[in-house]
Amino acid sequence: MKVLIIILVFLFCYILWQKWELTKFQVTTYQISSPKIKEKSSVAVIADLHGFSYGKKNERLLKQIKDMNPQAVLIAGDMLVSRDSETFPVALETLQNLVEIGPVYYSYGNHETRLRNPEKINHPLFVEYMDQVKEAGVTVMETESREIPLGRNSVMLSALELELEYYEKGTNVLLEENYMEQHLPMERPELFQILLAHNPTYAESYAKWGADVTFCGHNHGGLIRIPAIGSLISPQLTWFPKHDAGRFQIAGKDVIVSRGMGTHTFHIRIFNRAELLKVIFLPDFS
Repeated sequence: MKVLIIILVFLFCYILWQKWELTKFQVTTYQISSPKIKEKSSVAVIADLHGFSYGKKNERLLKQIKDMNPQAVLIAGDMLVSRDSETFPVALETLQNLVEIGPVYYSYGNHETRLRNPEKINHPLFVEYMDQVKEAGVTVMETESREIPLGRNSVMLSALELELEYYEKGTNVLLEENYMEQHLPMERPELFQILLAHNPTYAESYAKWGADVTFCGHNHGGLIRIPAIGSLISPQLTWFPKHDAGRFQIAGKDVIVSRGMGTHTFHIRIFNRAELLKVIFLPDFS
């Protein structure tokens, strides 16, 4: 009987902790130096919001971003949950408020890509949502590149939308050889190159392609993180994902994987608080 009581108390405390944890997020700051950067600038990076709201109308998230004073807001996919229509208006309202802070660039994650399919139940709602997103002034990027201002810098921003086969549950499908070069030709290598690529599984390919920094999400930090070890399992149901969260330096390039702002399906974050990224770009005169 005592053992049962202890177990029940533990479960009760765990549920309370998780409910509290899912209301919190932290800001993680990174600095990146490059001779291609002429003047200090910064961006805010959001991944995997999944229709979460931190305070009424996402006021806590929006205030935090406004306080950062970024030159741009970059979104690395999955603003909503494809099968949950209640996440659509939250994502839309958040985007409408973000454009009041600065330019917003929105690339697709697997949830947006899934909703491209006309056979999906929420496809008509997604089409309406995307029309409203664009009307709000958000720059929506599929698989493409465009030169954008970042403060007084001119940088190349690219987005990669992977086919759904690359999100297959329980496995990591190999990326087709020369996939990056075929789908996203490098246009201005002399400019600082930022890549938004939702799936971090292919981090080596992004760095090899030439992205000076790549921003990813998708893994949600690995759901459960073991201190000093890393994540246990990804939302894609792969064990010990290599690129779970944080900064990875590959061949002199940076790949930064966000732990994401929200959850779906598995609403847990164990030693794995949601995070908003602040990235500061600095000139390197060495």
